[in-house]
Amino acid sequence: MPLVSTSNLAVHYGADIIFSGVDLDINERARIGIVGPNGGGKTSLLRVLVGLQDANEGRVARSNGIQVGYVPQHPEMQIGGTLREEVMRAFDQVRLLEKDLETAAQEPNDDAEQAGLRYAELLERYETLGGYTYERAVERMVDGLGLRAETLDSPASSASGGERTRAALAKALLGNPDLLVLDEPTNYLDLKGVTWLERYLTHFAPAVVVVSHDRYFLDEMATQIWEIDHGRMDTFPGNFSKYRVLKGERDLRQAKEYEAQQEFIAKEQAFIDR
Repeated sequence: MPLVSTSNLAVHYGADIIFSGVDLDINERARIGIVGPNGGGKTSLLRVLVGLQDANEGRVARSNGIQVGYVPQHPEMQIGGTLREEVMRAFDQVRLLEKDLETAAQEPNDDAEQAGLRYAELLERYETLGGYTYERAVERMVDGLGLRAETLDSPASSASGGERTRAALAKALLGNPDLLVLDEPTNYLDLKGVTWLERYLTHFAPAVVVVSHDRYFLDEMATQIWEIDHGRMDTFPGNFSKYRVLKGERDLRQAKEYEAQQEFIAKEQAFIDR
């Protein structure tokens, strides 16, 4: 069963049709790159897929319990916190368990056996969620994305757009979602960061849907390209380079079909006019 599927999806703003008739499936381990002209509906499609925007027509079905990590082009941060605190929100559940473990260890309890079982249960959940390794995972992630310690500990309100984007990426990746949905994730990354992200998405990430203008990035990580143009979506197997070849072949074939059609119409009209 697909993680997400759509049927006859359409979005329009007033009389402007952004896209229509979109049928798609996002399966486990998918590596999908979305391309198309600016204003063509790529961001709108992402927002519909993750449930932040309603489609005007059609249906979106998501598998039960699916966890989605979404990073928009311009992520918002919690007011008053630091970038490190924003990244650490990926482990809110683990940190709550830390407090529960501390409380359970300090609480007086007449039933020692029951208290021991409760503590063991909490500890097992803590270990399962990576309680002993999450801080190291954070350090590896932020290092790979090029976030320095002094930047992480500065207020999110004073961070640049690039720093916010990298922090949001780190939080989304660390959250271990079933599906990652990223809107122009490489815009603020240097070459080292882009290369690191390519490798992560290729080898470690779950299903991924990415909007990007970076053809080299899409060549490395995508195994399927979705093109949104003039209100319709076409899908192509392979990476960006393969898409360019297939699109060229399709456009040439359509041009020849159009020329043949026009030639036939002209001959028919000439016959009628005789």
